[in-house]
Amino acid sequence: MSRSGEPRKPGRSLEAEDLNVQDQRDSRRKANGRLIQDLADPLKWIGIAFLATYVTSVIAAALPVKLLDPVWINRLCGSIRGGVSFPLEAMALILIGAYLQRTANEPRMVTDLRRLCSWVAVGFVLMIPLQSWTGQKVIDLAIQNQQAKIQPSDRALRAVYAASNAEQLLEAISLIPGAPPNVGGRFELPMPKVRERLISEIEPQVLKQKEQLKQVSGDIRREGLVGLVKDGIVALFSALAFAAIGRSNPYRLSMLQKLVGPHRSSSGGIDELARLADEYEEI
Repeated sequence: MSRSGEPRKPGRSLEAEDLNVQDQRDSRRKANGRLIQDLADPLKWIGIAFLATYVTSVIAAALPVKLLDPVWINRLCGSIRGGVSFPLEAMALILIGAYLQRTANEPRMVTDLRRLCSWVAVGFVLMIPLQSWTGQKVIDLAIQNQQAKIQPSDRALRAVYAASNAEQLLEAISLIPGAPPNVGGRFELPMPKVRERLISEIEPQVLKQKEQLKQVSGDIRREGLVGLVKDGIVALFSALAFAAIGRSNPYRLSMLQKLVGPHRSSSGGIDELARLADEYEEI
């Protein structure tokens, strides 16, 4: 009871307690907001560092510049594919940092990077036929290197077959791998018998080497084609990943969204944003 004799009203104290609890919640939310803001800048700079590392590695792989050399192009494409996770992780960190800032407008740097991602996506699409061509050239070069290993023995066998006198046979013998360059003297046996003996010794070795060459060449082509398919899949998924990030401005759909098509339920709002973006660009 109060002095005036009126009963005490508990509603006022409960209302004050509710206001106190609400103030405490607001203060905790502000503290969490400041912590998130403090994380935004470090994430942004870590992402930029990843991008710089990736660009540096690509430039290093491009030296010396041999624009028409399939081996160099294949090596450069491999370096780009092998390090594609770096820019994707960097963009993820940058986008997370921009989201945590919770600003009304998208930061200018993020907008520029997303535009760059659009061009990178196009580059990965163009890289698919380029790396297929260079990969096939590298496969052919590897097979040619294998064929070059049996050419001396095959050339010597043909020379032995074509020899019609002792002088030609001595010259053919000098072509056999491992034989001294200058073979002289006279044969103890008649020249035809010496030629037949040489043929019986060299021909099985050459045929065995050719059989091994067919097997090795088949393995090279098979493994090369599997590698080309894997490289094409990596390039395709890389293009889709960058297309999901890249867009021309903050008010437009990403490249991947344009490719897939917007949802019907949101088409009106998207069209309105596109119209506003066009008006902004005209200004």
